[in-house]
Amino acid sequence: NEDPVGAHAMAVREALGAMPVLQCLAVAALPGQTAVIRYPRLVNVGPEMMDLAVQKEAGQNIPYDLNEVYLDWTLLADSMEGDQRQMKVLLVAAKHEVIDARVQILQAAELQCGILGVDSLALADAAEACGYLKEGETVALINIGLSSASIHFVKDGVSNFIRDVSWGARELIQAIAKDRRVDFEEAERQLQRSGEAPEPAKGQAPAEAAPAPPPMPRHDDPFGEAPPVVSGGSLLDPLDEELGGGGLSAPPRRPTPDAQSDVREVLHGPLGRMVAEVRRSFDYYEHQLYERPVDRIVLSGGVANLTLLRETLMDELGVDAVDVADPLRSSLMLGDDPAIAPLKQFPSAYMVAIGLAARGMADI
Repeated sequence: NEDPVGAHAMAVREALGAMPVLQCLAVAALPGQTAVIRYPRLVNVGPEMMDLAVQKEAGQNIPYDLNEVYLDWTLLADSMEGDQRQMKVLLVAAKHEVIDARVQILQAAELQCGILGVDSLALADAAEACGYLKEGETVALINIGLSSASIHFVKDGVSNFIRDVSWGARELIQAIAKDRRVDFEEAERQLQRSGEAPEPAKGQAPAEAAPAPPPMPRHDDPFGEAPPVVSGGSLLDPLDEELGGGGLSAPPRRPTPDAQSDVREVLHGPLGRMVAEVRRSFDYYEHQLYERPVDRIVLSGGVANLTLLRETLMDELGVDAVDVADPLRSSLMLGDDPAIAPLKQFPSAYMVAIGLAARGMADI
């Protein structure tokens, strides 16, 4: 809290120090909540007029003064419909202060950013690198972070619609913390031990029982939805009112004989809120945009391996196929250095990073 820029810069430097490379192209990203992404369609616009036409569309679609934002665009599709040339454009804008804040952290870490993207867009790059996108199929890429989730619809291998929602894994962990009267870290461990934990990556033997498994990776962004500030404890600890007003002094409940069933029951409430948010996005995409139904979901994030999460999405959204993202199957050469051990342990948590790496490799 005293020096957030310095703290984040130190984290970046620690991450870089663990990497077995001396030179690299740094690819950073903004959280989806801080960027405006639109998909305008242009009709009969020649190549020489595209910049002007996109600027005009931006003035109608971006909810900020264009003098306050950085703007970029790319052509997604160009086709003839009758005698009209239809062009679909991906338009991205972010306010100056949002980008400046990100660049300030990188500069404090003595790192020069070669490319700056958006994490929700990186999901599509990762899905392409992993072979998840197919012609004739609509895929929903759902990435669940600690405090927010991105839902990216891709049709025929092309980005089609993105929505970010304020729901994340913290809701699941806080539900356990409130029910069991334990702190955040213990609730996270109980979620893992319950049988709803992330599964070992392919080729790894299941870990033997341990008193305290390592916490799931957290990749939420400092510029996303901030966790509540709790005096005298971790920023991520549940608030007193979330623990029934008794703080952390109440004795923990005794574990029930059927711990997995009990945890599943506790998680139904927060998962119901998550499904409601996701269903709104699906309804808008499939009905308001007049697009075809979603054929498959690719789920990523630190809790992507939760069985109950996948079952809930399948049952409530009517989607038969929910795949857990595995970036180890990507076309990127990841190697065997110990530095990527966390990726091998929790592969689905690193889809955004894989997407940014794929974006950088395309430029190189």
